[in-house]
Amino acid sequence: MKRARLLLLQSLLLLALVIAVSSCAVRYVCPDGSEVLDPNLCSSADKPEPEQIAPAEKTSNLVPADVQELLDQRKDIASMSYNYKRVDKPLEPSLKFWIKGVMVKRELPIQRKVLNKNEMDIIIFNTVSRTANFYCESQKYCIKTGDICSADYDQYYIKTPFDWAEEITSAEKTSEELVFNRKVWVLKVNEDIFMWVDVFSGLPLRVDVGGERHEFDVPVFNRVEDDDVKFTEKQDVYS
Repeated sequence: MKRARLLLLQSLLLLALVIAVSSCAVRYVCPDGSEVLDPNLCSSADKPEPEQIAPAEKTSNLVPADVQELLDQRKDIASMSYNYKRVDKPLEPSLKFWIKGVMVKRELPIQRKVLNKNEMDIIIFNTVSRTANFYCESQKYCIKTGDICSADYDQYYIKTPFDWAEEITSAEKTSEELVFNRKVWVLKVNEDIFMWVDVFSGLPLRVDVGGERHEFDVPVFNRVEDDDVKFTEKQDVYS
């Protein structure tokens, strides 16, 4: 008899525990007041809207709109020729450059006091394959004309106005001037470089960096032909 009462008491305690646990589990209250075991069971209309996270504030534009508009003008320049000079190295001669697409052709300094003395007078670069080759074009000053040999690309390549413009990550206009009788904007670029940018082409005609001054004089835009960036045998150098 006592055993039967003990079993009944244990059953009643177990039932009470189950009811208590169940009642604790149903404690999520939906916005409409109903209680559910899982908040996902609330109707979609009752679900609270997810917290809206404000988008991160955009970093300030490092190139002002008017400056960017100027620089973007270079996209219309398919070719260019100019005379390159390192002004900080006055003993170095000015060198002629021709650029069209990925091809760059440049003069080499040669001696002109004796005929048929030079082994090479130009280099032609392919800026995509990063290859370079020496040629001698002048019948008057070359020992022989034609393809001479390959050249070290990095040793002989000189940055073009296109290269300088592509490296701009920040810029601010400081003034307006005339360079080579062309109107330019003077830009402070990448914190420590100054560029005199042609307002017609969007390309620098002068670059000052770390004590160096690079100048691109007598610029001519969109007049270079395919033959101008290839080997061409000539009576005189660039005659």
